[in-house]
Amino acid sequence: MPSDNDQAFTKAAKRSLDQAADNLDADTVARLHAARKRAIAAHRQRRKPRINVWVPTGALAAGLAVVVATFMWFVVPTSLPPAGIEDLELLVAHEGIEFYADLDFYDWLATQNDAG
Repeated sequence: MPSDNDQAFTKAAKRSLDQAADNLDADTVARLHAARKRAIAAHRQRRKPRINVWVPTGALAAGLAVVVATFMWFVVPTSLPPAGIEDLELLVAHEGIEFYADLDFYDWLATQNDAG
């Protein structure tokens, strides 16, 4: 907490500065106002928002993500195509475990039939 001497000094300095400001001539007051206006204008120039390079880049990336998501949603199939009727008949006809034990043979047989 400031001491009494500090407070007295502050009050005296303020009073002295206020008296000096009240006694300024018109030319000095005009120059001070002009300097203040220039300082405010310079400050506003520095504070103008600039578009960062990342803003358009981010917008482009977001747009591409939407395009890819839309493409994936509407174009890419979401499930496998249904099996052919022949395959279903083959599976229904051979319900035993022996059929599944010889799958390699049936695969080889299918490739031989396709080749020949």
